[in-house]
Amino acid sequence: MIHSKVLDNKLSSKTVFDKLLDESTKGLSRSIAVTFVNPFSYSLLSKNARLLSGLDVIFSDGSLHTKLHNTFNQNKIQRLSFDFSSIAVDVLRFANQTGKRIAFIGAKPTLVDVAVKNYVSMFPDLNVVYKHHGYVNDAALKSQVIADLNQQQPEIIVCGMGTPKQDEFIVELKNALDTPALLFTCGGFIEQSAIKADYYHPLVKKLGLRWLQRAVLHKHVRQRLVREYPKFVVSYLRTQMKNKRTQSIEEANPREK
Repeated sequence: MIHSKVLDNKLSSKTVFDKLLDESTKGLSRSIAVTFVNPFSYSLLSKNARLLSGLDVIFSDGSLHTKLHNTFNQNKIQRLSFDFSSIAVDVLRFANQTGKRIAFIGAKPTLVDVAVKNYVSMFPDLNVVYKHHGYVNDAALKSQVIADLNQQQPEIIVCGMGTPKQDEFIVELKNALDTPALLFTCGGFIEQSAIKADYYHPLVKKLGLRWLQRAVLHKHVRQRLVREYPKFVVSYLRTQMKNKRTQSIEEANPREK
């Protein structure tokens, strides 16, 4: 976790999200890349200084990480994720009400079509101008997707490819789009929405047990919970304690100006 402090300092609160929508209403002057971090993706992003510098806003997607962050850091945050238990409904409702052009990139070829149909059934005035599967694995296809996006000029782009691919892609888009857009990563949101429009059971959302539903339904989530999350907790605590010691030493021995 070489650049963990940089990542921690970039983590933002719900107030920042509200300001993003307000800025979009008034008209963006530049594209803004927004992503979400959880115990699995934290270690991946914290090792990549170049990628971190390209991401404009980072939210915490996970109660465990949010609680740990607020224990060790002064910039207090809330859990925000791109699903219908959190801000996805705000983004889609915003696009639906304002007529903002929106694009979806993610999931398998057939699933993205089903997901978009589900979104439109929930938000009838949603102006979907582009959709594409998330397997953009070669340079030629990536160039074509970027060209298509520049032709359609979406004002909101939702991208689900998994970390760090989706993060790298929205940073690349930020620099390649001809017109400004709000760029959100969304993890498995598009694929989940193809299974069911509102993926999470109401009781699961109420009790904050989204992780448990995902673990029951998806093998790769179970594997992450067993293998990756315990390692994250140990590594995170070790890094935060090291940062605290370094900060204490620096405060006790300030450099002369």
